[in-house]
Amino acid sequence: MNDILKGVNFPSYLFASLVAGYVMLGADLMLEGFLGLFGTYRDYIEMIRLWGIFRGYEDVAMVVGHTLNSVVIALPFVHPRVYRLLPTRSGLLKGIAFGVFWHILVLIVLLITASCGAKFMKEFLSMSLPDHASLFLLHLMWASTLGLLYTPPKEG
Repeated sequence: MNDILKGVNFPSYLFASLVAGYVMLGADLMLEGFLGLFGTYRDYIEMIRLWGIFRGYEDVAMVVGHTLNSVVIALPFVHPRVYRLLPTRSGLLKGIAFGVFWHILVLIVLLITASCGAKFMKEFLSMSLPDHASLFLLHLMWASTLGLLYTPPKEG
């Protein structure tokens, strides 16, 4: 774990990843229905209910899971090798570039795992086009917030 965090401004990473996760979740909830988009949170809750897991605690499971994902998935972004490779000096633009890359990676994983029979991933893949567009925009919001708020350590 030390190697993963070497060269990372840990307090900034933790703060930025938590805030970015809540911005993404908050935007999804507050913008539900805007231009026929967002509201994917409710879809995830329905999937959890269909599988019968976390009965009565679906919302808690969703928020905790989303928060953990936001922190863990931010690790590649803040890693010095990745952060330096992202274009521009602007943290915001780095975040946007990472968000696009991350979403493409998500789609590739969805395609591979769904084609290999993963039911959960098939469910995700079969979402409507507005839900896929919402997920893309939400990933951009998450990553741009992450990029805007993360401050790498000073070199030297």
